[in-house]
Order: sequence, then structure tokens, then C-alpha cells
Amino acid sequence: MAKNNTSSVVQMKRRKDKTKNWMHSFLLPLAAIWMLPIFLVLSISLLPASNPKTTALGLFPESASFSNYILIWKQNPLFGHLINSLLITVPSVILTVLVGSMMAFALARLQMRGKKLMFGVLVGAMVLPMASIIVATYKILQYLNLYNSLVGLVLVYTALGIPFATIMIRNAFMAIPDDTYEAALIDGASKWRIYWSIYLPLARPSLAVVIVWQSMMSWNDFLLPLVSIADNALKPLVLVPLAYRGIYLSQPGGLFAILVVVSIPMVVIFLLVQKNLVNGLSGAVK
Repeated sequence: MAKNNTSSVVQMKRRKDKTKNWMHSFLLPLAAIWMLPIFLVLSISLLPASNPKTTALGLFPESASFSNYILIWKQNPLFGHLINSLLITVPSVILTVLVGSMMAFALARLQMRGKKLMFGVLVGAMVLPMASIIVATYKILQYLNLYNSLVGLVLVYTALGIPFATIMIRNAFMAIPDDTYEAALIDGASKWRIYWSIYLPLARPSLAVVIVWQSMMSWNDFLLPLVSIADNALKPLVLVPLAYRGIYLSQPGGLFAILVVVSIPMVVIFLLVQKNLVNGLSGAVK
């Protein structure tokens, strides 16, 4: 009997390995196709203006160099634009996580009226694209004297990120057993203490998803800074590629070099929270 069970386990393992190999043989070419545009951006950013020749069907520069990266650092105050992007992204991420998690705790555990209505409003707010509210946002910023201000961008991105953060963290809070909440109340913990010391640490995977989502929205958004920031000294890093636009695209290497520089912080954030990000997307709670 034991021998038959062992044989069944071995056969099952072989079937799983075979299925995994088939999936890898199918997914690896797809991954290569998906990575091709990224590889081309890196390749063109290393293409010097003095020798624009390429090899291997245009995939590799004939003589790669970092001259384009040196050029964009000389032509633009990149450090100042980088600080502006950080001053927009970091506060908006912190505010979104704090406000979104507190709203999520209220919707998940506190007894109050209108919870379903509020949740429905949050879901509805997520379907609005930036382009549809850009004019109204511009008018509101002007009315509040926040036009041409980084504070105005922080407040707008926070307001736009709160619905997603609330829904994402609420789902994580709902996965925590009710007994945990009730046991903490019996032990004399306040609702704030339960939120801060128990629920928030257990929702780390969902917080990682919110941090990545909000960082990408605040860092990569092009439209809102374009219409609400007039002072060049206040413009974020994402607007620098505009300096290399033009019908003749005379500096393609510089354009792609600045695109690589803009992308690096998001890649670093993704690598830092990658483990929790995968767990958060699968709905796990730790």
C-alpha cells in the first residue's frame, strides 16, 4: 500500500514538472517579446551621436557609450527635477497610505451608517481617468491658489489614490479573523491601538501594493504637472523629456537616456517591495 502511494506521488510530481516545463517554454518567448522594447530603450540610450551605427539587426550600438547620460546631466538641472519628483511622490504616498488605511479600518471593522454607499462611491471614483478631470482639477487648484505649487500636486494625487488604497487595504483587513479584533477589545486595547499595532502590520502585503501603485501614479503622471506647473524650477523629472521633443528628433540618444533615468526609481521601489507585492496581489495577509 505504501509502495503504491509513493508511486502515485512520484507520478504526480513528474506530471507537475512536465506541465511546468511546457509553461516555461510558452512563457519565456512571451517574456522576451515583452522585454524587447525595454532593451531597445537601453540600447538607444547608449548609442553615441558621433557613431549612430548599430549591429545585430539594430539591437546593439556599434560602439556603446554613456555620452548621452553625461549630455543630459550637462543640459538639464536633473538633480533639481529629481528633488521635485521626490517632494511630490513621497508625501502623496505617505498620505495615501495613512488616510486610505484609516478609512479601510473604519469600513472593515467599525459600526457606522452608510458604509456600503461610501464603498460604492470609492469604487466609482476609481473609474475616472485623469484626462476627464484635468480641467476641473486645474480650476480647483487656481481657486485654492495652489496653481504652480507642488503642494497642489501632492493633494491631487493623494485624493486620486485614496479610493484604490482604501479598497485594497479594506480587503486585507476583512481577511483578518473577527476574533482578533474582539480579543484585542477584551484585553482593553483602544480602536486606534488595534488599527496601528495589529491590523496595519498584518496588512503589509496590501500596503506594498498601494505604495507601488501610488508611487507609479505620482512619479509617472505627465498630464497634471504639464498643465499645473508653469515654473521650470518646479517641474518634476517626468517633464524633462519634453526638452528633447521635436519633429526631427535630433537627439534620440538623449531622449532615451532621460527616459531610463526617469524609470530607475520605480524599478528600485519594485525590487524593494517585490516579495510583499506578490503576496498583496494574491490577497495574502501576514
